[in-house]
Amino acid sequence: MNRLEGKVVIITGASGGLGKQMALRFAQEGAKLAICARREKKLQETKDLCQQAGAQVLAMVADVSHHDELKAFVEKTAETFGTIDVLVNNASTISAPHPFLEHTINDLEEALHSGLYGTWQMMQLCFPYMKEHGGSIINFGSIGGVSGLEGFAAYAAEKEAIRGLSRVVAREWGQFGIRVNCVCPNVITDRFEEGIHQSPKEIQEYLIGNMSQNAMHRPGKAYEDFTPAALFLASEDSRWVTGQTLHVEGGAWISA
Repeated sequence: MNRLEGKVVIITGASGGLGKQMALRFAQEGAKLAICARREKKLQETKDLCQQAGAQVLAMVADVSHHDELKAFVEKTAETFGTIDVLVNNASTISAPHPFLEHTINDLEEALHSGLYGTWQMMQLCFPYMKEHGGSIINFGSIGGVSGLEGFAAYAAEKEAIRGLSRVVAREWGQFGIRVNCVCPNVITDRFEEGIHQSPKEIQEYLIGNMSQNAMHRPGKAYEDFTPAALFLASEDSRWVTGQTLHVEGGAWISA
């Protein structure tokens, strides 16, 4: 416990899914949290849970595709807590799968603006605060990008671009003690469960079965199985780890 005691952690896309689960885990580990998302009501729910866990929390509505909103969020974080130690670029959108030939430039633009551009801008905005004492940046790739999952051309292109960007920045910013790593998760989140429960039984069985196609032969759970890996990258335990991609997916890739 308290592996993030006193650390100021920014998490984007914290209104649900992995962002919410990471916020809760980090709150329990002593972090001071700055969280943002587009959905104010859901974001407030995350804030309340983290405060109940004893954390100081700044929550702001912000869209990662809008630079001015990100700039205001980062500046407010620094004003509130004095610095920034950890940045988690979690926010991203994903569209329903469809063949590459049916993808439009708008599909690509939406993916790039929500994921790659947001990640790019947040890293640049946080750098002035992190360069003084080092820190950790956690970016998100995707198993869909690594494995070339059919139907997700725009999403895969965006996620693989983030992985490439992360490796470059890891080399450039290592001199400042800033680590930059990627995670590729494959776990069930609250949003995924909502979608499952709204589907017919046969679709539910298919989705759960698909999520179980890994070396562990079961679906991964967001809080129990994924957040400890994110905690490792956020904490000083990973002080000698940078420029890496950590696959947190129960061996789905090696068993493919």
